[in-house]
Amino acid sequence: MEKQQDDILMKSRSYRGVITAGLRLYTGSFRRIFKATWLYTLIFVLLAAAMGALLTTHLLPVGLQMLALPQYKWLIAQEHLPLIGIVTLLLVASIVVMVLIWRATGLRMNLFHSMKQILKAAGRHWLLTLLILLAGFIVLIPVCLFVSLPVIILTTASLQAQAGTLMGDPLGMPSYIMWLAAGTWLLAAFLQVYILLSLLFVAYYAYGSVETQRREREQQKLSIQ
Repeated sequence: MEKQQDDILMKSRSYRGVITAGLRLYTGSFRRIFKATWLYTLIFVLLAAAMGALLTTHLLPVGLQMLALPQYKWLIAQEHLPLIGIVTLLLVASIVVMVLIWRATGLRMNLFHSMKQILKAAGRHWLLTLLILLAGFIVLIPVCLFVSLPVIILTTASLQAQAGTLMGDPLGMPSYIMWLAAGTWLLAAFLQVYILLSLLFVAYYAYGSVETQRREREQQKLSIQ
């Protein structure tokens, strides 16, 4: 089984071939991946929902106040230091849980054992790896923006409402804005997790392509000698 995986992995592929192979493996294994990551994903989306609700309804107004009153920005920041600390902790916790999601996916798909080799190959061929991952991001960014549209729209509306309040207009947002923000961030975070996870499989096939090209060059040098 392991040799069969190596035979599939170790092939010279173009940028498009790497992305196509990675996405094909990811979509074909999605049920197994979901079973391995659903608990971590649940924790992640709850953290993202809490962070998004606080960001949209509390932290953005603080930021606008600091912009509108730059001479008092440090005083405003100190006044809201607990809020800033809570959002920062939620952000750090979200990053840690996202790493755990990647790890659980790698273990379930037998990818994690080769992560050290992947990182070494990425270091040796950083430009090629960067181009492949950049191409993957270019493919995924429109999808990420589409699923994030509710968050973007809600955040923009909240910014406009808070800016109007600073200029003397009444706040034009509903009283349930915090729950609305939490719901939109939760849904967007859930979709983003499983979109971004596909990059792990792109990186996996990028490693196979890079290693294959390296071995081919070494064999050519030996045959010339």
